[in-house]
Amino acid sequence: MVESREKSLTLQVTATQLVALALYGLGGGGTVVDTEDVAIRAHEIAPGRFAWRKYPDQINLELVRVALNDARKRENGALVIGTGKSGWSLTTAGQLWAEVNAPRLKGRDLTKPRAERSAGSIDERRWRRERARMLMTEAWRQWTTSEDGMELTREAVLDLFRIDRYVMGRARELKVNRMRELFGDDAELAPFIEVAAGIVLKEA
Repeated sequence: MVESREKSLTLQVTATQLVALALYGLGGGGTVVDTEDVAIRAHEIAPGRFAWRKYPDQINLELVRVALNDARKRENGALVIGTGKSGWSLTTAGQLWAEVNAPRLKGRDLTKPRAERSAGSIDERRWRRERARMLMTEAWRQWTTSEDGMELTREAVLDLFRIDRYVMGRARELKVNRMRELFGDDAELAPFIEVAAGIVLKEA
């Protein structure tokens, strides 16, 4: 029974928590750590979770940056503080979270694709709702019915990312990158999102 509870905890570890664990392993509670160092440690902890879809042995630094930025947010526990330019460190909350959870997660498999994880947590329920929404969009219909899977219209793609004419520049990039991070390990959706992202960011 204990093992079952621990396994459940493992499968619910988010990208934001993984970068906090990486920082903890690098002494981020008392020092500032560079993004690239966090990326390497996160890849060691959870191989493949921050990798390119086509090159799973290579770290996708942008996914790590997105996770670090998200880990700063209050709704994600405000686990870290910093920027890509100044470096990153754990907040008091992040240090406490890591101290409690790092020993429990040590040696556990953190590499499972998101679609195979438990549906019980709030994060997973949101992920599944968002995935279901995407599969109902016009952009997905165009992707799955076109001969080469590449015929996406601008209007359909903007609706996919929930972007209107007022969302420009950095705000647009953040919306797209959140979606990339959310479905980066989804073999079905990741290539679709990358093509759609290219259309959106061309106008950013």
